[in-house]
Amino acid sequence: MKIICLGDSLTAGYRLPADACWVQILNRETPHTWINAGVSGDTSTGLLVRLQTEVLPQHPDMVLLLGGDNDIMLTGSEDLAKTSLMAMLHQCAAQGVKPVVGIPFPIRSIPTRWQAVCDTENARRASLRYIQWLRTLADAISLRKVDFAAAFAAAPSPEGLYQEDGMHPSAAGSRLMALVAVSNAGAYACTLSVQRFSSHRPPAELLVDGDGNVL
Repeated sequence: MKIICLGDSLTAGYRLPADACWVQILNRETPHTWINAGVSGDTSTGLLVRLQTEVLPQHPDMVLLLGGDNDIMLTGSEDLAKTSLMAMLHQCAAQGVKPVVGIPFPIRSIPTRWQAVCDTENARRASLRYIQWLRTLADAISLRKVDFAAAFAAAPSPEGLYQEDGMHPSAAGSRLMALVAVSNAGAYACTLSVQRFSSHRPPAELLVDGDGNVL
């Protein structure tokens, strides 16, 4: 099975060794083909363009969509991310490709370089609203979801899952993302050894497939 992970720096593996990125972990540890289509700094409109021009032409079985934070930081609102995601869902449906929505973990802080153009508190609030909207949407239309936010929140020490910038996953956070992705995606749940991630294993209620069955 071919799964393309379309996203921004959370998918690209920003400031992580290549083999520590969650997509690369899944590609290495599962029998499926996971393709990293993450581009650092990309916005949701950029994801929409790349979905049409680069991702769907590869005829994937599934596309995992994870983005929106850059829109929130640049505009102070989650509205554009919502609009773009809906368009991406329609594009996937039109091509017969199964979409999976990734729910990003919340923004903890804003890097110094962004603070001149971004209101930190406003971005945090918009991030939380976007997370809740994604959950509501996924439940309303029976859309498969990978809830990275819930897994990070349930971890004993969430701060250790972030890099110092408060936005990107650390190596430990990336390992947790790999576990949550393979555990929650349902149709492509497979033989990933969860023992590799035992120090950051989420609670059992998070380890469910897309139909709500505990794995």
